[in-house]
Amino acid sequence: MKNIYSIILGLVLILNINNINSQEATNDTIVPVSLQEVVVSTPFNESLQNNVISVEKVNLGDLGFLKSQSIPKALYNVPGISFITTGPGIQKPIIRGLSGNRVVTVYQGIRFENMQWGDEHGLEIHSSGISSIEVIKGPMSVLYGSDAIGGVLYITPEKYLSDNDLNVDIESLYNSNYSGLNTSVGLNTKINKFSLLARASIIDNGDYENADGVVENTWAEMSDFKFGLGFESKGFESDLRFNYTTTKLGIPHEEEHDDHDGDHDDDHDDDHDDEHEEEEESYQELENTIISWKNSLKFNNKSELQVTLGLSDNLRKEFGHHEEHGDHDDDHDDDHDDDHDDDHDDHDDHEGEAHIDMQLQTTSLDFKYLFPKSDKFEFILGGSILNQENSNFGEEELIPNAEKQDIGFYGISHVHLNNLDLMVGFRGDQRDIQTHDFSKSYSSFTSSIGLKKNIGDSSNFRLNYATGYRAPNLSELFADGIHHGVARYDKGNDMLSVEKSKQIDFAFNTFNDKTNFGVDFFFNSLDNYIYIKPSGQEMKGMPLYNYTQEDANLLGLEFTISGKTNVDWLTYNASIEYLQGKVKDGGGFLPFISPLTLKLDFDLDFKKAGMYELGFLSKATQNDVADFETITESYSLVEISGSYMLNMANNNLNLFWAVSNLFDKEYVDHLSRLKNLNLHDVGRNISVGLKYSF
Repeated sequence: MKNIYSIILGLVLILNINNINSQEATNDTIVPVSLQEVVVSTPFNESLQNNVISVEKVNLGDLGFLKSQSIPKALYNVPGISFITTGPGIQKPIIRGLSGNRVVTVYQGIRFENMQWGDEHGLEIHSSGISSIEVIKGPMSVLYGSDAIGGVLYITPEKYLSDNDLNVDIESLYNSNYSGLNTSVGLNTKINKFSLLARASIIDNGDYENADGVVENTWAEMSDFKFGLGFESKGFESDLRFNYTTTKLGIPHEEEHDDHDGDHDDDHDDDHDDEHEEEEESYQELENTIISWKNSLKFNNKSELQVTLGLSDNLRKEFGHHEEHGDHDDDHDDDHDDDHDDDHDDHDDHEGEAHIDMQLQTTSLDFKYLFPKSDKFEFILGGSILNQENSNFGEEELIPNAEKQDIGFYGISHVHLNNLDLMVGFRGDQRDIQTHDFSKSYSSFTSSIGLKKNIGDSSNFRLNYATGYRAPNLSELFADGIHHGVARYDKGNDMLSVEKSKQIDFAFNTFNDKTNFGVDFFFNSLDNYIYIKPSGQEMKGMPLYNYTQEDANLLGLEFTISGKTNVDWLTYNASIEYLQGKVKDGGGFLPFISPLTLKLDFDLDFKKAGMYELGFLSKATQNDVADFETITESYSLVEISGSYMLNMANNNLNLFWAVSNLFDKEYVDHLSRLKNLNLHDVGRNISVGLKYSF
């Protein structure tokens, strides 16, 4: 493994040195996102190059069609971000070793609250209709309040057209491994001061297959509808967004996978055209509705007031036999429809029988006032108010009925000096949580300070120090029951206190018209870090896990390099990331820490002959594991892809193909929850897609 890393890194450096020594600078772009592009996740509308906080931005429109088909694929080349997965259908983001509530997702301008405390719960945001994703790595509680101690995913929805016009596009992708179909149809138009867009998408994935065979009950379905209505006039802008998503997900269990041929009452048809032959005894139904309304009022003195209202309604149901864990067939009167094309009509028969039936309703108000700025100084005052209610309707309660209220106010200043930028921020927050027999308030004051200094015309460094805080979530406080999605009995602790984070981050970047190079080092100290720990006992036939808290440290190093080679049609992008997380005072390692990782992509652009990409991913053995984790062996994967543009009726027809896990490698990722069920990850997958715009 070390030899592989050395060879590939050496190859990249040779290409880079040859490029610097032999080629003259041009104005060609070598990365998908220009360094001059504006950042929207931080408040001063600075470019990526000039922003004091280091932000990674990915424009989905600049990616190949296949990489824009999911958020994990879109963020593949961003070092420091990874995903906890449960097969292809569930991905939970991790930023530098922190996940769940520690990562705030902002979508449509508001916090995206989708019961993220569930280990088996993913983002449930369809990537179609997304314009860009920005990643802030590290505490951002100053801007986003409680929970943002790991970082922020800022997801910007599809932009309106800038001129009066009408665009329609149709895109579809087929994945051979799990008979997956991902299709989207969108419309975008502008008529004078009004803009309108609408998009409908569906995902229909069967059970995936690995080197051992079909992994039952890993199917996933999603239906998604997005709508936007914008208005713009002199001094006033308004943007109303609506997103409705329904998702159905199988919940795999270990006992269903020990023998794919003989130990089940139901036999899985190897032909993926007949999916879900009675294999799933447990599954989830999820429903998310998100409405946001952003208004911006610009005054004559060049100041601006922005107000965003948000409303989200999240429904979560889990079906399946939850009383006896040895036999999943005896206690069901319903049979699953064998034909995958019937869109799981049998699931409707389960209505009213959900063992877990939860509703999470969230309303929010975000506001900020941008004072008139000068050449040297900018200042913003803002705040947020959030109210959340969790309700139970099923026979089991993973967490109790509860209410949560957040309120916070902040101020941020940006000082422009000669060759130096300084940003200082402060914020005060309070969170109140109430149940029928519990009431507690959590409060904190957070701050941040950062500077960016240019070194000549082609280099800069950033130094940022930020504090953050996170109040314990409902699951950590009150969980008292079997969590079937992760096959354990969770026990909360209502005596948990606030988590606090202090991170220092140093980033150095150098760039020219041919090459970009960056190195980023960070150290994050966590006080009262909350995590779940096995007790060594059982409760109701399941292993008992208790929520506890101890101080912990995270540190990491990230290298990135991208550029053009001596060959006009060949560019490359490479990154190496190292991360370590430990509980202080000899308490062991933190869970879900990604191992040493190398990513290398070569892009081949032959213009009229098409574009092609060769990708290489290598992860080292992860020996530093938490109490409930297992060691994961190293592995390497290869992916090839291509695209070709055609003209059809004077419109663009783009054809795409890809082969992932080219050599059908038998492996398991350290962040896959299925590794605890002795299940390998997805085998070779062939993807074919097209996009037609007119």
